Amino acid sequence: MMTVLALWVLPAAAQVPSGTGPHLMMRLVADSAAPRSGDTVTLAIDTRPAPGWHGYWRNPGDAGLPSSFAWTLPKGAAVAGEVDWPVPTTLLIAGLMNYVYEAPYAPLATVRVPAGLATGTRLPIKLAITYLVCTTSICVPEAQTLTLDLTVGDGQPTDRARFDAWRAAIPKPLAAVATYQVRDGALALAV
Repeated sequence: MMTVLALWVLPAAAQVPSGTGPHLMMRLVADSAAPRSGDTVTLAIDTRPAPGWHGYWRNPGDAGLPSSFAWTLPKGAAVAGEVDWPVPTTLLIAGLMNYVYEAPYAPLATVRVPAGLATGTRLPIKLAITYLVCTTSICVPEAQTLTLDLTVGDGQPTDRARFDAWRAAIPKPLAAVATYQVRDGALALAV
């Protein structure tokens, strides 16, 4: 179904005049402009949809496509784990459930800074991101390259309040046991 939907979506993109995007305004932001050598730094993809447009969660639902990320990092640096996404909203279009963001949001990535770097060492970061952005009637594939220059330093946070809010939007693992039963052909799930 995803392939069929993608073929339906791409011709719609041809209807959008060129030069009208991007429809998701993005910037790469670090929780510390001077991360400590051997430590980690959290990067936010500060994303703001244009009015009437929406971006997709890592699991887009019945329609849409997930974003793809290609990181270019300094030697020895690495992205630690998966990108963390805030809780999306749901959008039902033509009976298809979508998991989307229609308001500003910020996926978070953790980058390990190499150990042994001298204070003042530049840490250039580049992220090439491709994604699908839609309205309720049209979808457009877009791509952006985001850059950020950090410098090895003392690791002090630069914008704690904003990063605290972005971190609070990331779902936490549920520390509960779930059980299920099948009774009279119906599934009963309890968490």
